[in-house]
Amino acid sequence: MVNPLAVVPSFIALTDGASRSTRASVAFAAGVACTAMLATFLLAGNYVFQFFGITVPAFQIMGGILFLANALRTLIADDRRAFNAGGEKRMEDHDVVKAEIDPSSIAIVPLAIPMLSGPGAITSVMVLVNLYPHFDQKMAVMVAIFVVGAISYLVLLGALPLSRMVGPRGAAVFAKIMALLLGAIGVQFIINGVAPVIVDIMKSG
Repeated sequence: MVNPLAVVPSFIALTDGASRSTRASVAFAAGVACTAMLATFLLAGNYVFQFFGITVPAFQIMGGILFLANALRTLIADDRRAFNAGGEKRMEDHDVVKAEIDPSSIAIVPLAIPMLSGPGAITSVMVLVNLYPHFDQKMAVMVAIFVVGAISYLVLLGALPLSRMVGPRGAAVFAKIMALLLGAIGVQFIINGVAPVIVDIMKSG
């Protein structure tokens, strides 16, 4: 799943000290790269499944486990050490190293891949392309991908004012809520993948 709001803190750290125009170009490149990556898997998803002999239930189960694992990591993580007594987020050593990276070099990796179009988003696209194989259905998914890319660009473009408005605590709360929803989606993916397998076993038995 694509969650540009979760990428905002990383975007701010990675583009720290960059000009407004540079941040805008990085945001645009990240949005375009995210769209291109997901569109590629949308168009080539069936061929990947056929080449490796992967079934939709198998991919749904694996995707569900991936979603659930990522959600649990976010929900269980202890963020208390990341804040000082005033409630402001501490600058860690690894953040300083990231901030010194050339902003133009991080638009594709790691912002677009894997932060925006990570395994979860790719899994969702590949499941959708097999559940909805008709041309008009694929075009609907393609439109949704372009909309997601545009929204990602706009969110990253407004990362600084958005961060000031929400604050570090608000961002942490939002991340927990999104992780809870992501975990529920993961469980549902697993259920959807296991159900047809159990039915096939019962029929064959």
